[in-house]
Amino acid sequence: MMSATLTKSKRPQKRYLPHTPNYIYLMPPGEVIEEKMFEMGIDTAELARRMKVPAETIEKLLRFEIPLTESLAKKLEQVTWMNANLMLRHEKSYREDLAYAMEHPEIPAYLGTEIINQPKRASKKGRQNSATTSIPFGQKKS
Repeated sequence: MMSATLTKSKRPQKRYLPHTPNYIYLMPPGEVIEEKMFEMGIDTAELARRMKVPAETIEKLLRFEIPLTESLAKKLEQVTWMNANLMLRHEKSYREDLAYAMEHPEIPAYLGTEIINQPKRASKKGRQNSATTSIPFGQKKS
């Protein structure tokens, strides 16, 4: 009988590279609160009334103009049953992701359908370039 010797082919070793995202999708706590309001069938005025805060505060929170504070999170928990600690962690994570996105303009960051960390390009029709307009953290363009 003949014995056959098998040789293992050498496979190249896998090299793991650090993960770099293609894009960043930002979901502010205001969007989560809006979804909960829709689910409950209430508007901003009703939520503000139930939380005993000015309606302007809720509107600013939903427009990402002010951060979710501990006192607002606790009032929100009493009205909507959304866990205050979870919402505060979500706020912190959102702010960190937003800061990262602003430091890395090479990675597009989406807030809804709008890219917020890259300059607008000039159109081909000869309009003036809007250059690099900076948006304050957490604010949408108006």
